[in-house]
Amino acid sequence: MSPRHPAAPELDELIADILTDAYDHDEALMGFENAFDEAGCFPCPGTVIGEDIEILSVAASNGRQELIATCRHAGRQHQIALLDIDVNADQSASRLLATYRHWTGAESPTT
Repeated sequence: MSPRHPAAPELDELIADILTDAYDHDEALMGFENAFDEAGCFPCPGTVIGEDIEILSVAASNGRQELIATCRHAGRQHQIALLDIDVNADQSASRLLATYRHWTGAESPTT
């Protein structure tokens, strides 16, 4: 599993809930993918390098060791690392992204 930096206890509790049945990194990513799906977070707005996008879904795909977002911008679909996106959405999506960032030890792309 990925190392976690100390932070809000509620994020650690949510991580524990999401990763209950995860025994390795791939299963952990699937747990986060399922959490986003179950929360009904998508589609939702986001920003990448100052450009507005629509996030359509997230998945652990392409053999990468991170969640990849399928996004739409200017009528075209793109695959972008979820950690590179600022989510401008409801509390549920924002909380899950903050939890995923905490789990990976990553900072927001704007910090």
